[in-house]
Amino acid sequence: MLPMIRVRLPQKKKEMEVPGPRRVMDILAAAGLRPATVIVTQGKHLLTKDHRVEDGETIDVISVVSGG
Repeated sequence: MLPMIRVRLPQKKKEMEVPGPRRVMDILAAAGLRPATVIVTQGKHLLTKDHRVEDGETIDVISVVSGG
């Protein structure tokens, strides 16, 4: 099996894999997510939409919630 990028969506209790390498913005598009509604992390690092993610890496996509 070829290594893939593992994309974890903890709030949805979902996980998916996509082939890499890909930019964060392309991963979000493949997952059907709007970049303005999420933040993407890798470990303790916040990733920008242009960050390139390599095969075998894992990222977390966290929904941004605001309220008042």
